[in-house]
Amino acid sequence: MAVRKKRQVGVKQDYTAQFQKLYQEMRGKSSKEKQEAYKKFYKRIAKVADQRLNEIEQLAKKPGYKKIKQWAYKVAMREIKGMYGEGAKRFNRKPPSDLRMMYKNINRVLQFLASPTSSKQGINEVYEKRAQTISINYGIDLDWSNVGDLFESTLYKKVDAKYGSKTAIQAIGLIQADKKKVQRALKEQKPISMHIEDADLNHAVNNFLHYYKKDLNSLLKKI
Repeated sequence: MAVRKKRQVGVKQDYTAQFQKLYQEMRGKSSKEKQEAYKKFYKRIAKVADQRLNEIEQLAKKPGYKKIKQWAYKVAMREIKGMYGEGAKRFNRKPPSDLRMMYKNINRVLQFLASPTSSKQGINEVYEKRAQTISINYGIDLDWSNVGDLFESTLYKKVDAKYGSKTAIQAIGLIQADKKKVQRALKEQKPISMHIEDADLNHAVNNFLHYYKKDLNSLLKKI
């Protein structure tokens, strides 16, 4: 009698690595074989993704988790709409027969699953720890939901690559410390600058105030 392998509880699944392995295995196979294999894989990861969407929807009803639908969930809803049209709210639907579209849809689901904000565990592990680290290292008072807003923001994604995470966070923290003044200037469309003794930080802060006004204003409304 065949022994059924038990799925290890608590072991994080690397679905991207699994797909890469499957992709290599399918090289040289017929289109029909590829289609069947990718369809099976898509259905499997789509079910996992939909379970996470359900979890997020339930968590959003609880105190302290109001913002949880603004991150990976929001992106997922946009992707699902693009894949299956208006009214669609879940990934687990009939996948396309075209292989290129199948690849694209699989990658959309994988992107959602790889996001730390696609699950409660990911949020707790990543953002609560980051909130503590940022508070200790940079003196910025953020709770886990604000940290999520920070790292998922358009501003941070743009400036992280250019200035580095440390400088970006410090600069945003300095701006946040004078939040009301900055927001008033942005609202009234008046020029604003800050003087910081550290040359690198001074450069970053004033560049944020000058070149990233829209993205900065959007973030300041949340943190």
